[in-house]
Amino acid sequence: MFKTLILMVVVLFSSQLAAEKVYKWVDDNGQIHYSSQRPVGHEAETMKLKKGPRIAAKTDTKAESQAGEESNESASTDADSEAEIAAKAAAKAKLAESDIINNKKQCDLARKNYNALNATVRVTRTNDKGETVRMTDDERVNALQNAQQGIKQYCQ
Repeated sequence: MFKTLILMVVVLFSSQLAAEKVYKWVDDNGQIHYSSQRPVGHEAETMKLKKGPRIAAKTDTKAESQAGEESNESASTDADSEAEIAAKAAAKAKLAESDIINNKKQCDLARKNYNALNATVRVTRTNDKGETVRMTDDERVNALQNAQQGIKQYCQ
């Protein structure tokens, strides 16, 4: 009975013993410092540290279900994960919006190139030296094919 009581006390307080205190203080120059040791000669504030989110590997469904169970155990972790989910959704929406804008620009460019290549018999381009040279028939066919691929890819 006594051993069981000691074991329960050790288990209950082991997480608090493992937690490390972090101190925050401002030095004479106004610099903010953080340390695990209390500073000498300065007034320090003890900081509460939040646990970081646990990330499970997506290779195993069992690991995902365990991660889901662990996230349900803590209310503060749930609030943090909801904020993270909202932030990720906002970032994803912004990325999708920029993709739409980029695709429209690429589509317009591909259509412009396609129309220019089909409009005239003689097509010129500027080479690496900055000289204007006439495209050969093979170069023109390749450029038309590239423009058509761009239209298919970006003009959906």
